[in-house]
Amino acid sequence: MADTLTKEEGALADEEVPEPEAVDDTIKQTEVAEEAGDDRSAGKPFIVYYNALSRVVMAAFLIAAGSYAIPDVWLNSPSKDFQNCAIFFIIGTGLFLICTLIDFKSTIGNGLIAMVNSSLYVFGAAALEAGSIAFYPGVMDNVTCNGIKPCALGQYLYVAGTLVICFALLWDIARLLRSGNVIPYPFIIALFSALVGAVNFNYGANFLMPQYLTTYDQVQKGGLFFVVGGCCFMIHALAVCKAYLF
Repeated sequence: MADTLTKEEGALADEEVPEPEAVDDTIKQTEVAEEAGDDRSAGKPFIVYYNALSRVVMAAFLIAAGSYAIPDVWLNSPSKDFQNCAIFFIIGTGLFLICTLIDFKSTIGNGLIAMVNSSLYVFGAAALEAGSIAFYPGVMDNVTCNGIKPCALGQYLYVAGTLVICFALLWDIARLLRSGNVIPYPFIIALFSALVGAVNFNYGANFLMPQYLTTYDQVQKGGLFFVVGGCCFMIHALAVCKAYLF
């Protein structure tokens, strides 16, 4: 998930429409607004393409990770499935973290509020990346948390990270509504799909807490929440591509 306000000709009070956030997070709009008469499809910097298209790749990895968390989907051993799940989560959340860092850089000099909002996405994404590493079998096997072994650090980091991202997204939405500007539908879809995706990831992490891992039904629910969340992030990614590439 880094809310930045794009510099549009004629924007109200020097503040323009924030770019959509992904688990959230935004793409920095570097082009002159469509209202100024420029062709949005021409001359875009590489970073704009990367920031949009990498979200599609990110969402694909997150969907795959969620599917590996569902028992019996891939018919491998549980340990192998969860190993693959962790690897896909590490890659997917890593891509998200890179996007948030790029977005944070773009907010420097764009106002304190934009920088603080953007930093929330960085912290949330970093928590998800650290949590994904903790998911990998063997990483936390010998660590005890609150008397539970292995420690559920990965799940706790996912819960905390998704809450931070949800807060940042709600802040973005509130700023958009207060701006009084007409909000293009791709921005609306991108923000709300990311919000729903983050909520699903939060539920998924909660269902995969150690106290539930002995219950097949709970593990299945956790995996399904991750798959649904990944699908929401895919919708977000496609909306971002629509907003900035087409």
